[in-house]
Amino acid sequence: MTRARSLAATCASCHGTHGRPRGTVMPPLAGMKAETMLEALANYRSGRQPGTVMPQIVKGYTEEQLRLIAGYFAAQAKP
Repeated sequence: MTRARSLAATCASCHGTHGRPRGTVMPPLAGMKAETMLEALANYRSGRQPGTVMPQIVKGYTEEQLRLIAGYFAAQAKP
């Protein structure tokens, strides 16, 4: 869980601590189903989903790391 939490911490600057953004238009990640997040990340990686920074960010992670991140956020309480 420590590795997953460390990887997920990189998302905090935009998506908030533990995936709970404050006063922002960024979507919350806390409580999102892992499968839903992995699908969205795959869409950013492939270019099917346009984005400002997400297409570049997601390419910096392995599939295993993305699974860990998605699992971490799925386990967090929804905001």
